[in-house]
Amino acid sequence: MPESLGLLAEFDAPQPLVEASLHAWAMGYRRLDAFAPFPLEALLPLFEPRASRVPGIACFGALLGVALALLMQIGSVLNYPLNVGGRPLIAVPSLMVVTFLFAVVGAALAAVLTLLITSRLPRLHHPLFGAQAFERASDDGFFLFIEAADPLFDDQVTRAWLAERAICIHEVQP
Repeated sequence: MPESLGLLAEFDAPQPLVEASLHAWAMGYRRLDAFAPFPLEALLPLFEPRASRVPGIACFGALLGVALALLMQIGSVLNYPLNVGGRPLIAVPSLMVVTFLFAVVGAALAAVLTLLITSRLPRLHHPLFGAQAFERASDDGFFLFIEAADPLFDDQVTRAWLAERAICIHEVQP
């Protein structure tokens, strides 16, 4: 039998979900997620998005695009020199348009790929969707999911702790 991905606790109202989430966070659980049919303001500090790596990697992609464009243009000018109008072989103004375009394309590609990779997309199905009663999360259900990958996760201890607070606990299988 495959290992569990975590435990999904079902609550009957938003307040017990908020209290359990805050208490789990205070205990040290960090790989958890709360699901409710509407936003819960009290949980915003727990689930704030972390700083994104996308801008830094997009800058790196732009610099890589600039380097690639200059390398290609200067390499072709040095391999096939044409002296037109007495200008120098490497005339920087004539290289700017292609260099700028490569920088934009490099930044865009790096940003999109980084966004997809860090978001773990495309993922068409998550095993959590197969959990019993989870479809109610968008209608009238309140759920707290604690991942088994959390360093504090112990199946018996976490299950006992959740059983004191939740009306039902579901084990999420991969």
